[in-house]
Amino acid sequence: MNIEFYNCPEPLHLDPKILPKDKAEFLTYRPDFTAMQVVANKYAEYKNILVVGHGGSVSSFYGLYNALRRHVNEREAKNAFFLSTVDPDYIMDLEAELNPADTLVVAISKSGEDTTQLEALTQFWDFPILVVTEKDTPLYHIAQKKKLDIVLHSAIGGRFTAFTETALLPALLCGLDVQTIFRGGREVHALYETNNLAWKAANVVWQLEQNGVVDVLGFVYSHFLQYLSPLVVQLCHESFGKSGLGQTYSFSEGPEAQHHTLQRFLGGRKNVLGWFVGLTAGGNSAKTNYSPEIHSVVFHNQPLFNLNNLPLEQSMQFERTGMVEDAKLKNMPICSMALTACSSLDVGKYIGFWQMFAVYSSILRGLNPFDQPEVESGKLISFNKRLAYKGLL
Repeated sequence: MNIEFYNCPEPLHLDPKILPKDKAEFLTYRPDFTAMQVVANKYAEYKNILVVGHGGSVSSFYGLYNALRRHVNEREAKNAFFLSTVDPDYIMDLEAELNPADTLVVAISKSGEDTTQLEALTQFWDFPILVVTEKDTPLYHIAQKKKLDIVLHSAIGGRFTAFTETALLPALLCGLDVQTIFRGGREVHALYETNNLAWKAANVVWQLEQNGVVDVLGFVYSHFLQYLSPLVVQLCHESFGKSGLGQTYSFSEGPEAQHHTLQRFLGGRKNVLGWFVGLTAGGNSAKTNYSPEIHSVVFHNQPLFNLNNLPLEQSMQFERTGMVEDAKLKNMPICSMALTACSSLDVGKYIGFWQMFAVYSSILRGLNPFDQPEVESGKLISFNKRLAYKGLL
Protein backbone atom coordinates (compact mmCIF):
# COMPACT_ATOMS: atom_id res chain seq x y z
CA MET A 1 0.00 0.00 0.00
CA ASN A 2 1.27 3.45 -0.90
CA ILE A 3 -0.08 6.97 -0.29
CA GLU A 4 1.03 10.27 -1.81
CA PHE A 5 -0.27 13.73 -0.87
CA TYR A 6 -0.36 16.75 -3.12
CA ASN A 7 -1.17 20.34 -2.23
CA CYS A 8 -1.45 19.24 1.41
CA PRO A 9 0.34 20.10 4.68
CA GLU A 10 3.31 17.97 5.66
CA PRO A 11 2.32 15.27 8.17
CA LEU A 12 3.74 15.69 11.67
CA HIS A 13 5.82 12.85 13.07
CA LEU A 14 3.92 10.50 15.41
CA ASP A 15 4.83 10.86 19.07
CA PRO A 16 3.64 7.60 20.68
CA LYS A 17 3.06 9.50 23.93
CA ILE A 18 -0.18 10.93 22.53
CA LEU A 19 -1.64 7.43 22.20
CA PRO A 20 -3.76 5.97 25.01
CA LYS A 21 -1.76 3.91 27.49
CA ASP A 22 -3.94 0.85 26.90
CA LYS A 23 -4.16 -0.38 23.32
CA ALA A 24 -7.62 -0.70 21.83
CA GLU A 25 -8.76 -4.32 21.91
CA PHE A 26 -9.28 -4.57 18.16
CA LEU A 27 -5.51 -4.19 17.71
CA THR A 28 -4.69 -7.32 19.70
CA TYR A 29 -7.80 -9.51 19.55
CA ARG A 30 -7.36 -12.92 17.94
CA PRO A 31 -10.45 -14.90 16.93
CA ASP A 32 -10.76 -18.62 17.58
CA PHE A 33 -10.27 -19.96 14.05
CA THR A 34 -10.71 -23.57 15.16
CA ALA A 35 -14.10 -22.89 16.77
CA MET A 36 -15.19 -20.91 13.72
CA GLN A 37 -14.34 -23.84 11.47
CA VAL A 38 -16.48 -26.16 13.60
CA VAL A 39 -19.47 -23.83 13.11
CA ALA A 40 -18.74 -23.46 9.39
CA ASN A 41 -18.64 -27.24 8.99
CA LYS A 42 -21.99 -27.61 10.74
CA TYR A 43 -23.68 -25.26 8.27
CA ALA A 44 -21.70 -26.17 5.16
CA GLU A 45 -24.76 -27.63 3.41
CA TYR A 46 -26.49 -24.27 3.02
CA LYS A 47 -25.83 -22.54 -0.30
CA ASN A 48 -27.36 -19.22 0.77
CA ILE A 49 -26.52 -17.01 3.75
CA LEU A 50 -28.92 -14.24 4.80
CA VAL A 51 -27.25 -11.78 7.16
CA VAL A 52 -29.66 -9.70 9.25
CA GLY A 53 -28.16 -6.75 11.07
CA HIS A 54 -27.01 -3.15 10.94
CA GLY A 55 -23.91 -1.02 10.87
CA GLY A 56 -20.36 -2.08 11.54
CA SER A 57 -21.26 -5.56 12.72
CA VAL A 58 -22.48 -6.23 9.17
CA SER A 59 -20.65 -3.72 6.94
CA SER A 60 -17.27 -5.41 7.46
CA PHE A 61 -18.59 -8.74 6.18
CA TYR A 62 -20.54 -6.98 3.41
CA GLY A 63 -17.30 -5.44 2.15
CA LEU A 64 -15.25 -8.63 2.53
CA TYR A 65 -17.81 -10.81 0.77
CA ASN A 66 -18.38 -8.54 -2.21
CA ALA A 67 -14.71 -7.64 -2.61
CA LEU A 68 -13.41 -11.21 -2.44
CA ARG A 69 -16.20 -13.61 -3.42
CA ARG A 70 -14.81 -14.05 -6.94
CA HIS A 71 -11.70 -15.67 -5.40
CA VAL A 72 -13.72 -18.50 -3.83
CA ASN A 73 -13.71 -21.77 -5.72
CA GLU A 74 -17.06 -22.83 -7.10
CA ARG A 75 -17.43 -25.80 -4.76
CA GLU A 76 -17.23 -23.65 -1.62
CA ALA A 77 -18.99 -20.54 -2.92
CA LYS A 78 -22.16 -19.32 -1.21
CA ASN A 79 -24.64 -16.61 -2.08
CA ALA A 80 -24.86 -13.96 0.62
CA PHE A 81 -27.87 -11.69 1.04
CA PHE A 82 -28.07 -8.72 3.37
CA LEU A 83 -31.09 -7.43 5.28
CA SER A 84 -30.53 -4.12 7.06
CA THR A 85 -34.03 -2.70 6.76
CA VAL A 86 -37.65 -3.39 7.65
CA ASP A 87 -38.80 -2.34 4.19
CA PRO A 88 -41.62 -4.87 3.70
CA ASP A 89 -41.25 -4.90 -0.08
CA TYR A 90 -37.61 -5.98 0.12
CA ILE A 91 -38.39 -8.56 2.80
CA MET A 92 -41.16 -9.97 0.61
CA ASP A 93 -38.68 -10.30 -2.27
CA LEU A 94 -36.22 -12.16 -0.03
CA GLU A 95 -38.93 -14.49 1.22
CA ALA A 96 -39.88 -15.27 -2.38
CA GLU A 97 -36.28 -15.96 -3.41
CA LEU A 98 -35.02 -17.89 -0.38
CA ASN A 99 -36.27 -20.99 1.38
CA PRO A 100 -35.39 -22.70 4.68
CA ALA A 101 -34.05 -25.83 3.00
CA ASP A 102 -30.96 -24.13 1.59
CA THR A 103 -30.65 -20.82 3.45
CA LEU A 104 -29.01 -20.06 6.79
CA VAL A 105 -30.01 -16.82 8.52
CA VAL A 106 -27.20 -15.18 10.48
CA ALA A 107 -28.51 -12.55 12.93
CA ILE A 108 -25.75 -10.21 14.11
CA SER A 109 -26.06 -7.53 16.80
CA LYS A 110 -23.52 -6.69 19.50
CA SER A 111 -26.05 -5.07 21.82
CA GLY A 112 -28.87 -7.41 20.83
CA GLU A 113 -31.13 -4.36 21.10
CA ASP A 114 -31.42 -3.22 17.48
CA THR A 115 -35.16 -2.86 17.08
CA THR A 116 -35.32 -3.03 13.30
CA GLN A 117 -32.92 -5.98 13.24
CA LEU A 118 -35.23 -7.95 15.52
CA GLU A 119 -38.30 -6.87 13.57
CA ALA A 120 -36.73 -8.09 10.34
CA LEU A 121 -35.65 -11.34 11.97
CA THR A 122 -39.24 -12.13 12.99
CA GLN A 123 -40.06 -12.66 9.33
CA PHE A 124 -37.68 -15.66 9.13
CA TRP A 125 -38.43 -17.75 12.22
CA ASP A 126 -39.00 -20.84 10.05
CA PHE A 127 -35.43 -20.66 8.71
CA PRO A 128 -32.35 -22.13 10.44
CA ILE A 129 -30.85 -19.23 12.42
CA LEU A 130 -27.39 -18.61 13.83
CA VAL A 131 -27.11 -15.71 16.29
CA VAL A 132 -24.02 -13.56 16.91
CA THR A 133 -24.42 -11.30 19.94
CA GLU A 134 -22.96 -10.52 23.36
CA LYS A 135 -23.99 -12.59 26.37
CA ASP A 136 -27.19 -11.67 28.23
CA THR A 137 -28.53 -9.33 25.54
CA PRO A 138 -32.21 -9.50 24.53
CA LEU A 139 -31.19 -11.25 21.30
CA TYR A 140 -29.12 -13.74 23.33
CA HIS A 141 -32.14 -14.61 25.49
CA ILE A 142 -34.37 -14.92 22.43
CA ALA A 143 -31.87 -17.34 20.91
CA GLN A 144 -31.79 -19.36 24.11
CA LYS A 145 -35.57 -19.62 24.30
CA LYS A 146 -35.78 -20.63 20.62
CA LYS A 147 -32.85 -23.05 21.05
CA LEU A 148 -30.74 -21.36 18.36
CA ASP A 149 -26.97 -21.67 18.06
CA ILE A 150 -25.14 -18.67 19.52
CA VAL A 151 -21.66 -17.32 18.74
CA LEU A 152 -20.54 -14.64 21.18
CA HIS A 153 -19.84 -11.22 19.74
CA SER A 154 -16.59 -9.77 21.10
CA ALA A 155 -16.70 -6.69 23.32
CA ILE A 156 -15.28 -4.72 20.38
CA GLY A 157 -17.61 -2.14 18.81
CA GLY A 158 -19.21 -3.19 15.53
CA ARG A 159 -17.27 -0.98 13.11
CA PHE A 160 -13.97 -2.35 14.47
CA THR A 161 -14.93 -6.05 14.24
CA ALA A 162 -13.57 -6.91 10.77
CA PHE A 163 -10.96 -9.23 12.28
CA THR A 164 -13.22 -10.92 14.83
CA GLU A 165 -15.76 -13.74 14.59
CA THR A 166 -18.43 -11.14 13.84
CA ALA A 167 -17.17 -10.64 10.28
CA LEU A 168 -14.83 -13.59 9.80
CA LEU A 169 -17.34 -16.31 10.70
CA PRO A 170 -19.83 -15.41 7.95
CA ALA A 171 -16.84 -14.87 5.65
CA LEU A 172 -15.67 -18.40 6.46
CA LEU A 173 -19.18 -19.74 5.87
CA CYS A 174 -18.92 -18.24 2.38
CA GLY A 175 -15.52 -19.81 1.68
CA LEU A 176 -13.33 -16.71 2.03
CA ASP A 177 -9.68 -17.01 3.08
CA VAL A 178 -10.15 -15.59 6.57
CA GLN A 179 -6.64 -16.44 7.78
CA THR A 180 -5.07 -14.28 5.06
CA ILE A 181 -7.56 -11.46 5.60
CA PHE A 182 -6.67 -11.48 9.30
CA ARG A 183 -2.94 -11.53 8.52
CA GLY A 184 -3.28 -8.48 6.29
CA GLY A 185 -4.99 -6.54 9.04
CA ARG A 186 -2.44 -7.58 11.64
CA GLU A 187 0.46 -6.46 9.43
CA VAL A 188 -0.98 -2.95 9.54
CA HIS A 189 -1.98 -3.08 13.22
CA ALA A 190 1.59 -4.02 14.15
CA LEU A 191 2.65 -0.51 13.04
CA TYR A 192 0.27 1.26 15.44
CA GLU A 193 2.97 3.00 17.49
CA THR A 194 5.14 3.92 14.49
CA ASN A 195 5.04 6.75 11.98
CA ASN A 196 2.85 4.68 9.63
CA LEU A 197 0.69 5.57 6.63
CA ALA A 198 -2.57 5.67 8.59
CA TRP A 199 -1.09 8.16 11.05
CA LYS A 200 0.33 10.35 8.27
CA ALA A 201 -3.01 10.40 6.45
CA ALA A 202 -4.98 11.15 9.62
CA ASN A 203 -2.58 13.96 10.53
CA VAL A 204 -2.74 15.55 7.08
CA VAL A 205 -6.55 15.39 6.99
CA TRP A 206 -6.76 16.82 10.52
CA GLN A 207 -4.60 19.77 9.49
CA LEU A 208 -6.73 20.30 6.40
CA GLU A 209 -9.89 20.41 8.52
CA GLN A 210 -8.37 23.21 10.58
CA ASN A 211 -7.81 25.07 7.29
CA GLY A 212 -11.47 24.76 6.30
CA VAL A 213 -11.45 21.47 4.35
CA VAL A 214 -14.60 19.81 5.67
CA ASP A 215 -15.50 17.38 2.86
CA VAL A 216 -13.58 14.32 1.69
CA LEU A 217 -14.65 12.97 -1.69
CA GLY A 218 -13.31 9.52 -2.51
CA PHE A 219 -12.94 8.05 -6.00
CA VAL A 220 -12.38 4.28 -5.95
CA TYR A 221 -10.96 2.87 -9.17
CA SER A 222 -11.78 -0.75 -8.38
CA HIS A 223 -15.30 -2.12 -8.68
CA PHE A 224 -14.78 -4.68 -5.93
CA LEU A 225 -12.86 -2.45 -3.52
CA GLN A 226 -15.74 0.03 -3.65
CA TYR A 227 -17.86 -2.42 -1.63
CA LEU A 228 -15.74 -1.54 1.41
CA SER A 229 -16.70 2.13 1.20
CA PRO A 230 -19.74 1.89 3.54
CA LEU A 231 -17.40 0.56 6.25
CA VAL A 232 -14.86 3.33 5.56
CA VAL A 233 -17.55 6.00 5.82
CA GLN A 234 -18.91 4.54 9.04
CA LEU A 235 -15.47 4.31 10.63
CA CYS A 236 -14.90 8.00 9.90
CA HIS A 237 -18.33 9.41 10.68
CA GLU A 238 -19.03 7.49 13.89
CA SER A 239 -15.48 7.64 15.26
CA PHE A 240 -14.68 11.33 14.90
CA GLY A 241 -17.77 13.09 13.56
CA LYS A 242 -18.61 14.44 17.02
CA SER A 243 -18.64 17.62 19.09
CA GLY A 244 -18.91 19.74 15.96
CA LEU A 245 -15.72 18.21 14.53
CA GLY A 246 -14.81 15.84 11.72
CA GLN A 247 -15.43 15.87 8.00
CA THR A 248 -18.08 14.43 5.69
CA TYR A 249 -16.77 11.38 3.82
CA SER A 250 -18.26 10.13 0.57
CA PHE A 251 -16.80 7.48 -1.72
CA SER A 252 -17.95 6.71 -5.28
CA GLU A 253 -16.76 4.25 -7.87
CA GLY A 254 -14.44 5.57 -10.58
CA PRO A 255 -14.45 6.24 -13.45
CA GLU A 256 -18.25 6.57 -13.11
CA ALA A 257 -17.80 9.24 -10.41
CA GLN A 258 -16.01 11.42 -12.97
CA HIS A 259 -19.43 11.97 -14.53
CA HIS A 260 -20.95 13.51 -11.39
CA THR A 261 -18.83 13.85 -8.21
CA LEU A 262 -15.73 15.11 -10.02
CA GLN A 263 -17.68 18.23 -10.97
CA ARG A 264 -18.30 18.96 -7.28
CA PHE A 265 -14.65 18.30 -6.46
CA LEU A 266 -13.14 20.53 -9.13
CA GLY A 267 -15.92 23.06 -9.67
CA GLY A 268 -17.64 23.45 -6.31
CA ARG A 269 -16.60 25.09 -3.05
CA LYS A 270 -12.89 24.82 -2.32
CA ASN A 271 -13.37 23.04 1.00
CA VAL A 272 -12.74 19.50 -0.17
CA LEU A 273 -10.00 16.86 -0.26
CA GLY A 274 -9.99 14.39 -3.14
CA TRP A 275 -9.09 10.84 -2.09
CA PHE A 276 -8.22 8.67 -5.09
CA VAL A 277 -7.91 4.90 -4.54
CA GLY A 278 -6.70 2.39 -7.11
CA LEU A 279 -4.79 -0.80 -7.78
CA THR A 280 -1.32 -1.19 -9.24
CA ALA A 281 -2.01 -4.73 -10.49
CA GLY A 282 -5.38 -6.16 -11.39
CA GLY A 283 -4.14 -9.56 -12.54
CA ASN A 284 -6.59 -9.62 -15.45
CA SER A 285 -5.38 -9.88 -19.04
CA ALA A 286 -8.46 -8.31 -20.69
CA LYS A 287 -7.62 -5.85 -23.48
CA THR A 288 -9.56 -3.55 -25.78
CA ASN A 289 -10.83 -5.35 -28.88
CA TYR A 290 -11.76 -3.13 -31.80
CA SER A 291 -12.60 -5.38 -34.74
CA PRO A 292 -10.93 -4.62 -38.12
CA GLU A 293 -14.01 -3.11 -39.76
CA ILE A 294 -14.04 -0.22 -37.24
CA HIS A 295 -10.28 0.41 -37.06
CA SER A 296 -10.60 3.51 -39.24
CA VAL A 297 -13.28 5.15 -37.09
CA VAL A 298 -11.88 8.37 -35.63
CA PHE A 299 -12.22 8.69 -31.86
CA HIS A 300 -10.76 11.78 -30.14
CA ASN A 301 -8.79 12.52 -33.34
CA GLN A 302 -7.28 9.02 -33.37
CA PRO A 303 -8.22 5.96 -35.44
CA LEU A 304 -9.43 3.15 -33.19
CA PHE A 305 -6.60 1.01 -34.54
CA ASN A 306 -4.19 3.07 -32.40
CA LEU A 307 -6.14 2.19 -29.27
CA ASN A 308 -6.48 -1.55 -29.92
CA ASN A 309 -5.08 -4.22 -27.54
CA LEU A 310 -4.80 -1.81 -24.62
CA PRO A 311 -4.88 -3.64 -21.24
CA LEU A 312 -8.00 -2.59 -19.34
CA GLU A 313 -6.16 -2.59 -16.01
CA GLN A 314 -3.88 0.05 -17.53
CA SER A 315 -6.95 2.01 -18.61
CA MET A 316 -8.17 2.04 -15.01
CA GLN A 317 -4.81 3.31 -13.81
CA PHE A 318 -4.76 5.98 -16.53
CA GLU A 319 -8.23 7.17 -15.48
CA ARG A 320 -7.13 7.53 -11.85
CA THR A 321 -3.74 9.10 -12.50
CA GLY A 322 -5.24 11.42 -15.11
CA MET A 323 -7.72 12.79 -12.59
CA VAL A 324 -4.98 13.14 -9.97
CA GLU A 325 -2.74 15.06 -12.36
CA ASP A 326 -5.60 17.36 -13.38
CA ALA A 327 -6.45 18.08 -9.74
CA LYS A 328 -2.77 18.74 -8.96
CA LEU A 329 -2.65 21.37 -11.70
CA LYS A 330 -5.76 23.00 -10.26
CA ASN A 331 -4.07 23.17 -6.84
CA MET A 332 -6.64 20.91 -5.15
CA PRO A 333 -5.59 18.94 -2.06
CA ILE A 334 -5.26 15.27 -3.02
CA CYS A 335 -4.56 11.92 -1.43
CA SER A 336 -3.55 9.28 -3.99
CA MET A 337 -3.74 5.78 -2.51
CA ALA A 338 -2.69 2.57 -4.30
CA LEU A 339 -3.08 -1.05 -3.27
CA THR A 340 -1.21 -3.83 -5.02
CA ALA A 341 -4.40 -5.78 -5.77
CA CYS A 342 -7.89 -6.50 -4.46
CA SER A 343 -6.68 -9.70 -2.78
CA SER A 344 -7.44 -11.19 0.63
CA LEU A 345 -4.17 -9.85 2.02
CA ASP A 346 -4.55 -6.37 0.55
CA VAL A 347 -8.19 -6.05 1.58
CA GLY A 348 -7.14 -6.97 5.12
CA LYS A 349 -4.50 -4.25 5.00
CA TYR A 350 -6.99 -1.74 3.59
CA ILE A 351 -9.46 -2.32 6.42
CA GLY A 352 -6.66 -2.22 9.01
CA PHE A 353 -5.53 1.12 7.58
CA TRP A 354 -8.97 2.69 7.92
CA GLN A 355 -9.46 1.32 11.44
CA MET A 356 -6.24 2.99 12.59
CA PHE A 357 -7.00 6.14 10.57
CA ALA A 358 -10.29 6.46 12.48
CA VAL A 359 -8.58 6.02 15.86
CA TYR A 360 -5.76 8.47 15.10
CA SER A 361 -8.27 11.00 13.72
CA SER A 362 -10.27 10.78 16.96
CA ILE A 363 -7.18 11.17 19.16
CA LEU A 364 -6.06 14.24 17.22
CA ARG A 365 -9.45 15.85 17.88
CA GLY A 366 -9.59 14.80 21.54
CA LEU A 367 -12.53 12.45 20.90
CA ASN A 368 -13.45 8.92 21.97
CA PRO A 369 -13.27 6.81 18.79
CA PHE A 370 -15.49 4.06 20.18
CA ASP A 371 -18.80 5.76 21.01
CA GLN A 372 -21.59 7.23 18.87
CA PRO A 373 -23.88 9.18 21.25
CA GLU A 374 -26.11 10.85 18.66
CA VAL A 375 -26.86 7.53 16.99
CA GLU A 376 -28.00 5.99 20.27
CA SER A 377 -30.34 8.86 21.14
CA GLY A 378 -32.06 8.60 17.76
CA LYS A 379 -32.63 4.87 18.28
CA LEU A 380 -34.37 5.55 21.60
CA ILE A 381 -36.70 8.11 20.04
CA SER A 382 -37.72 5.75 17.25
CA PHE A 383 -38.35 2.93 19.75
CA ASN A 384 -40.60 5.16 21.85
CA LYS A 385 -42.61 6.01 18.75
CA ARG A 386 -43.41 2.30 18.42
CA LEU A 387 -44.66 2.24 22.00
CA ALA A 388 -46.78 5.31 21.35
CA TYR A 389 -48.26 3.67 18.25
CA LYS A 390 -49.26 0.68 20.40
CA GLY A 391 -50.80 3.01 22.98
CA LEU A 392 -48.16 2.27 25.60
CA LEU A 393 -46.87 5.83 25.93
